[in-house]
Parts: sequence; C-alpha cells; structure tokens
Amino acid sequence: MLQERLEDIGFFFDDGYRTWVSFCEEDDLKSLGEWLKRHHVRFRVGAAPGRGELQKHLKLSDSLLLKHGGGPTSCALCGTAGVACRQWIEGDDTDSIEYPGAARFYLCGVCVQNRMQPHPRLYAPADDHL
Repeated sequence: MLQERLEDIGFFFDDGYRTWVSFCEEDDLKSLGEWLKRHHVRFRVGAAPGRGELQKHLKLSDSLLLKHGGGPTSCALCGTAGVACRQWIEGDDTDSIEYPGAARFYLCGVCVQNRMQPHPRLYAPADDHL
C-alpha cells in the first residue's frame, strides 16, 4: 500500500541506488518531507545530478509501435494488448509537460518499469486518464 502511495506522489524505484527516488523543487521539499515523516518513512535529501543542465535526449514517443498512442488496454510502446495501461505525458527538452502538442501515450507496467523509468526524460501520468 505504501508503495502505491509513494508512486502516486511521484516516487519511483531506482535500481542503481536500490531505493525510492523523487525529484522536486526546493519549495516542495518541506511539504514532501512532512508527508514522509507522517507516514514514518525515513528519507534523505540530496542534489539531483545534472541540475541546471540542458540535454537533448531521445523521446520514447519516437519509438512507439502504436503511433496513435495505444489505449487503456493496449501499450503503445511494446504493442501488447489486453493489459492494463496508464496514459503518460512526455516532457519537452526542458522536461516541462506544459507545452502545446505534448505527446500522450499509454504504457503497460512492464514498459514503465523497463523503458520509461531508466529514461532520462520527464514523463508524468495524465491524471485525467488513470
């Protein structure tokens, strides 16, 4: 249950560090820390590597098998049908999702774990399509 709550507030499991990670702005840090303390979760705050750097990365939307973006039961990235999928919004080169024409597509849990989480670009869940 705690894992689902952590994922809902933007945490993801980083295999390299073998821990849960979340990136946030400094002004969000206090409220996030208070939430973690209320739920008895130990945490450590550190600087994000590459902060302030601008890099262009490959977009997952460029490698979609289903170019129309898939659906709630079909993954756009691997093409698997009959699985539960969640819609995601792809960030731009500055990792912002607030831009016209942002790519939206559905991903299955396997693609989220194996293809999206290790990817260095920002992807945010489309809250209007959970």
